[in-house]
Amino acid sequence: MAIYSFNVSSIGKATHAPGTAGAHLSYIGRPDAEPTILSNNMPAHPVEARTWMDRAERADRINARLGDKLRVALPRELSADQRSGLVRDFMAQIGGDRVSWFAGIHQSGDDSHNPHVHIFVRDRDHETGRRVLKLSDSARDRLKAGLEPKAVDWLRDRWETICNAHLEKAGVDARIDRRTLEAQDIDRVATIHLGPRGQVVDQYVQRPSSKVVRNALGREIDYITIDQGRTRAERNAEIEDINLERAIRSPNFETRARAKWEKSERRLDRDLERKLIEAERIRTIERRSLRGQFRAKFEDLRQRQIDELAQARIHVDQIHIPVAKAMRQVQAAERLELRARSSSIWQRLILAIDFTGTARGRRETARRVLSAKHKAERQIVIVNRKAALQHEVELSRSTFVPLRRDLIQARDRAQNEIRARHAEARKTADAARQEREAQRERGRLRLDTVIAVARSHADTNRNVQNAKPTGLNR
Repeated sequence: MAIYSFNVSSIGKATHAPGTAGAHLSYIGRPDAEPTILSNNMPAHPVEARTWMDRAERADRINARLGDKLRVALPRELSADQRSGLVRDFMAQIGGDRVSWFAGIHQSGDDSHNPHVHIFVRDRDHETGRRVLKLSDSARDRLKAGLEPKAVDWLRDRWETICNAHLEKAGVDARIDRRTLEAQDIDRVATIHLGPRGQVVDQYVQRPSSKVVRNALGREIDYITIDQGRTRAERNAEIEDINLERAIRSPNFETRARAKWEKSERRLDRDLERKLIEAERIRTIERRSLRGQFRAKFEDLRQRQIDELAQARIHVDQIHIPVAKAMRQVQAAERLELRARSSSIWQRLILAIDFTGTARGRRETARRVLSAKHKAERQIVIVNRKAALQHEVELSRSTFVPLRRDLIQARDRAQNEIRARHAEARKTADAARQEREAQRERGRLRLDTVIAVARSHADTNRNVQNAKPTGLNR
């Protein structure tokens, strides 16, 4: 059976920070996820889609529902093109050509084993602006509008129907089922959702720690108690082991045989993954160590430049500060001399009989001329000091810029070399995983043969028992 996972949430103008809807579109289409982008009635480029959404958000009322987010697991049994066709068909059947939507299918790199699609639905008719799906309406209002009363249940049901139709069309026997395991009468414990970080948590250099967090609804979640020191991947492994032990005790021969085989295969899988994860941790430590080494070298180079500039400033000040002090002493003497001339007995007598103000004007002019001369002299000293400092800065740049450039080149060479080695190591790891999967497939074929032979013997024995003559027939 293919995996069923269908999550629905919304973004509101009153419940989320401005720009949240546009930021979600950027997240869906981020380049490092290598997404397959699909869209309808809105731009297909993430940057243009975000601009389009930001403009629509500004035009909406203050408490508007900006859009709905769908996160849906895609069947691994389908090809990339078939998954794209499935998403387009689903959106066409639930919204026709009226609503605007933007989807990013993540199915490569780290998501190659976990293909899924993020769909952002802008529930507005692109012509009339009226809502079409009405996902936020109450059951009563949806019934009045001729829609299914429970929007999320309706979406989940439509996805199950459309997805299974595409699986059948592709000739795949697997099907998805939105019902719980209990409703399907399957005696198995459900695993928990890992998420993108949970899938690679075992590769972290330091073991992650659980925390007490508060979700968007204000509810406090004690992950410390829930996780009990385990990662989600470890908890899923425990659940899968529990399910295998249950299957091993099944009265059905085929179920027991497959569970025993899966248990032995999982042991081999874990041994391989343990080795590969440890190698990845070592590579992570190597990358961090290299970054740390060059970070220290850059910091040392920066500190050397700071120290040399500080010494250069001290040297410049040792030259120019005495010049400035001597200039200030000369200027003070000149001001005293002018004040002495202006306050002499002869000058006082002239000012006393200066009815026209000519003498006062000449004295004020002399004061202004001397002030302007002193200001010009101070400016020359300041300019000379600045020029000397700038010269020292230029000398420092001419020395340290080439050193920094050489260090950048050395860092880039080292990083490129380590990236190349790590890429080869990952190729080797991928080859080991592929070989392990090939071994699994060969073992699965052998198991199928054993089960088929056992079925044949059981059928033969059953036919023999049925063919034995009874006492009455004698």
